[in-house]
Amino acid sequence: MEFGIVGALGRMGRTIALRAAGKSYSLTQPIEFSAHPDLGKTYRSVTGIAHDAPLVSLAQCKVPSGGFIDFSHASTVIETLRRAQEHHAPVVVGTTGFTSAERQALEAMADKIPLIIASNMAIGVNVLFALVEKAARALKDHTFDAEVMEIHHNQKKDAPSGTAVTIQEIIRNAYSLKESDILHGREGMVGARKAEEMGVMALRGGDVVGDHTAYFLGQGERIEIKHQATSRDTFAAGALAALEFLQGKKPGLYSMKDVLGLE
Repeated sequence: MEFGIVGALGRMGRTIALRAAGKSYSLTQPIEFSAHPDLGKTYRSVTGIAHDAPLVSLAQCKVPSGGFIDFSHASTVIETLRRAQEHHAPVVVGTTGFTSAERQALEAMADKIPLIIASNMAIGVNVLFALVEKAARALKDHTFDAEVMEIHHNQKKDAPSGTAVTIQEIIRNAYSLKESDILHGREGMVGARKAEEMGVMALRGGDVVGDHTAYFLGQGERIEIKHQATSRDTFAAGALAALEFLQGKKPGLYSMKDVLGLE
C-alpha cells in the first residue's frame, strides 16, 4: 500500500514510518511544511528510516493511491483533505487541538472521501472509550461523580489532550451535561462540588507518552478506568490499521470503532 505521512518528521510521523518500513507499506510521500529546510532530501538521509522517497510539501506531492495519514497541525489538516479529495483518496487524521469550526469543516469533507478522525489511534484506548461509555450509562443515575485526568510529556502543546476531550464528551453525553459544566482545574474556595459538574485535569512533565484515567466516584466505592501508553508504536499500529480499513471504502466518516469492530 502506497501512502503519505503529513508531518513526516514529527514524533508520530517518524514512528509510523519506522513501523511501516520493511512491511507491506510504501511511504512514497513524506510531507512537511513548505518552508522546511530538508525538503528535497530523501527521508532516509534525514531520519535514518528505510524510505527513500524525497521530502515534499503538500502542494508538491502526488496523492498516493493508499491515501494519507496526517499528524501535522490542526490549522492545516483541511489542506490535506482537499488534496485527497482530488483523487478520492482516504485520510486518517490523528492530529488534535481542533476548534469546533475546524472539526466541522473536516467532517464535512467525509461526503467526498473515506475519512477517520481519531483523537487516539491506540487499540487499547479505543477499548477504554467503549468501557467508559458503558460505565457512564450504567452509573449516570446512581450519583457517581465523574472526573477525568490525563498526563503527557512536557513538550505537548494542547491541553487537555484530544483523548481526554473524547473521554469527557462520552461522559458528558451520558450524563447529559453542558459544555459549561466542565471545569479545567479548581482553585480557592470553590465550594462543594455540584452534581452536574465534571473536572478535566491535565498534567505535564517528563517523557510521559500518555496516561488517561476516567473516575466514577460514588459513596463508599469508586471505579477507575485507566490506560497507559508506554510507546508511540501503539498509535502507529492503529493509524496504519485505520488506513488499511479505509481502502476501497465509500466516502464517509468512519471511526476506530469501525476499524476494531467495537459496538
